[in-house]
Amino acid sequence: MKHPVVLACDERYAMPLATTLRSITEANRSGRPLEFHVLCNGVPEKVRKKVFDSLPRGSASIRWVEVDLGQFRRFSTIRYISKATYARFLISDIFPDTISKVLYLDADVVVLDDLGPLWATDLEQAVVGAVLNGPNSDVNDGASSLNGLPQVQEYFNAGVLLINLYQWRKERVSEKALEYLRLNPSSPYSDQDALNIVCDGRWKKLHPRWNFMEFREKKKISDLTGELRPGIVHFATSQKPWNASVRSLNASFYDSFRSRTCFARTPSDKLWDMLKSGRSLIKSAL
Repeated sequence: MKHPVVLACDERYAMPLATTLRSITEANRSGRPLEFHVLCNGVPEKVRKKVFDSLPRGSASIRWVEVDLGQFRRFSTIRYISKATYARFLISDIFPDTISKVLYLDADVVVLDDLGPLWATDLEQAVVGAVLNGPNSDVNDGASSLNGLPQVQEYFNAGVLLINLYQWRKERVSEKALEYLRLNPSSPYSDQDALNIVCDGRWKKLHPRWNFMEFREKKKISDLTGELRPGIVHFATSQKPWNASVRSLNASFYDSFRSRTCFARTPSDKLWDMLKSGRSLIKSAL
């Protein structure tokens, strides 16, 4: 397990998960099969098989790790975020001490470039490598406009995390993050807040191309070429490109990846999406 990639999802996110995994395998230039580890809760065997069958034959293995999310029931999440997001706190428990580095990805990303250069990042003594949340975020550097969130030097997005497991365990990141959430169960950005608090000043900045969020649904990803083309696109807001009712500029871009999985839209799905898109357009015009 040289380069394990960890994700977390429930059955509701099976399609985005398959799309993410498909994009990773297609971008992989190492010539070696990839190793995916999915922290899951209640994903039926037939759905797991459908996800695996969405990948090119021989391109990857999937290890499904069933986790109990009951321990996180007290903690809040934003409406469009599943409780599965808290499963990342269990990452250090599912790998032996011989594994020093893992890559965690949210299941709402699409990978456009080989992950080799990202893996080659030297984290030194940092606990994680991550991308700054961005200047347009409502969580600002050095301060917060959100009540109840302590100040941090800089705030990162936790959708892409290159994790130094040795430092993570040594500094008891999971335990401290969960303690923060017990004291602040309604923290605005839940697990992401907790990780920022615990890792404040102890994380390394990654290039923004490894967690690209700047488009904010105002820019077509397909138009970005050359040096502007991101390595990982993160659809971090509620405006998910697979939701026809939000009329995303990047719906076709996302569907080009989804269409190569076992979750490709059927003709009836496309018709239903057209109806939802039209209804949304009418509603916005009123």
